[in-house]
Amino acid sequence: MSQELQRRRRAIVTGLTPYMNEPLLLEAISHWQEHYAQRPRFSLQGFVTDLCRLFDLGERRHQIHMSLVQAMTLSDSELAADPIAASSPREGEHPCTHAFEILMRHLWDGLGRQAADQLRLDLASQLRSSHTHPEVRLTMEYWLQAPERSLSPLSLASLRKQLNRTYVLLCERLGPVEADRQLKAAYQRSVQEPTVSDAIKTLM
Repeated sequence: MSQELQRRRRAIVTGLTPYMNEPLLLEAISHWQEHYAQRPRFSLQGFVTDLCRLFDLGERRHQIHMSLVQAMTLSDSELAADPIAASSPREGEHPCTHAFEILMRHLWDGLGRQAADQLRLDLASQLRSSHTHPEVRLTMEYWLQAPERSLSPLSLASLRKQLNRTYVLLCERLGPVEADRQLKAAYQRSVQEPTVSDAIKTLM
C-alpha cells in the first residue's frame, strides 16, 4: 500500500477515534480498506453512511463526517498512529511472523500465480466471515492485499490458526494429498533459509 493510502488510513483513525472504541475502530478501518481505500480522498459520504448503518451511529452522522473531512487535512505529525504498521513487536507477538511469511510465499510460488491469487482471496473472504479478532483480521487482510510488504507481527497462536486455515482451503481446492505435497514442499524450501529455519519448525 502506498504512503498516501497509509496516510489516509491514519486520517480515518484520527477522525473516528472520538466516536468508537478500539474493536469498532478496527472493524471500521477494515471496512474502509475493503470498500473505499481505492476511491478519491474525500469520497467519504458512502463510508459514513455505512458506518452509521453498521454501528448504529445515525445520530452522529454529521459530526463523524466533519471529523473525517477535517482529519484528511491534518499534517502527518497531527495524525494518529497507523494501527497495523507497527515498527516493533508488542507483547504477545512472536518472531515466527517472518517465518510464516517465508512459508506462505514458498507455498504461493509452488501453486503458481493464478492459484496463489485465488488462495489469498479465499483467505481474506474467510477472515471476514469468521470470528477472528479484528486486529488480527485487519493485519492479515492488509498483508494479503499487498503481500510484497512485511506482515506485522502476530502471536504464535494466530499464525498457527492462519496456517491451519490455509491448509483447510488447500484441501478443499486441491484435495488432501496434493495439499500435503504443496505444504511439505513449501516447508522444505523454507527450512533451507538459515534465518528462519528454527522458527519454521516452531510454527509447524
